[in-house]
Amino acid sequence: MDAKATGGLIARRRKEKGMSQGELAERLHVTDKAVSRWETGRGMPSVELLEPLAEALGLTVSELLSGRELTPEELPKAAEKQVMESMEREKRNRWKSALAAALVLFLLAAAGVGVWLGVHYFQTVEETDLEGLERQAAAYLGRPRRLTMGDAFDYGALEIVETERRGDYLAALCTDGEGKWCMCVYERDSVFPDRWRGGGGKPSLTAGELGSWNYGNPREAVIIFCGGDLPEEAAWYTFQNSGITYTCPIENGRVLDVFVLPDTGDISSYPEEVLDQNGDPLDVRYEGDIRSKG
Repeated sequence: MDAKATGGLIARRRKEKGMSQGELAERLHVTDKAVSRWETGRGMPSVELLEPLAEALGLTVSELLSGRELTPEELPKAAEKQVMESMEREKRNRWKSALAAALVLFLLAAAGVGVWLGVHYFQTVEETDLEGLERQAAAYLGRPRRLTMGDAFDYGALEIVETERRGDYLAALCTDGEGKWCMCVYERDSVFPDRWRGGGGKPSLTAGELGSWNYGNPREAVIIFCGGDLPEEAAWYTFQNSGITYTCPIENGRVLDVFVLPDTGDISSYPEEVLDQNGDPLDVRYEGDIRSKG
């Protein structure tokens, strides 16, 4: 199955049917963001959605899976091929399920180690799992105690527009599509180093403002700058830490920079200015946030 080809077919047929992404999403009881992911090849509809999606678009399931419209002569052969592939997948999955079940039983029998590992694994996501990172950000930044802060960010519509990783820290700049921004920080899992857990960030960033999140522990200082919808003329920003002045570029009106510094004696950052292309200062508000752990 070619996600790009299937996505292109979905988009083309939807437009031919005169439907918007929202209308198709409503018909299938999914979000328009899910439809957008299918059409761009960043995701695939689940198995239970294939038949209703094919019906809505006037296609067969075989055509959806093939990523193109098929002739009457091609349909039986394509269906046969997909049935065989499905049987092979089912056979492989049975073996995988049996092995996974045996592994789980072994771990659970090892004095609770299985439960401990399971908690670590299932509460973290891979860096490439964009939807998982979005769920983590919405769950962490949108916790009930944060909703009393008065920000109007719609965490149900949270979407990541950019990520950056340095060392054991991953950051994501997010928007709700309504002019509000936020930034989530993820920490690398100590048991599964290729997986991440949301553990910090800024629940709300006003459009056009530059923000920072600073964190210190016994090993290092972490400084993250973030912001969206900055003025078009904003080209650079500067800040100071431990007597050193840093000058960093601003691209496409967005900022997401992660700095991991060895000097934990100074985790502060003071942006001197946001500058235009000529190095002249701009009037841009700055909002910092400092956190530390011993």
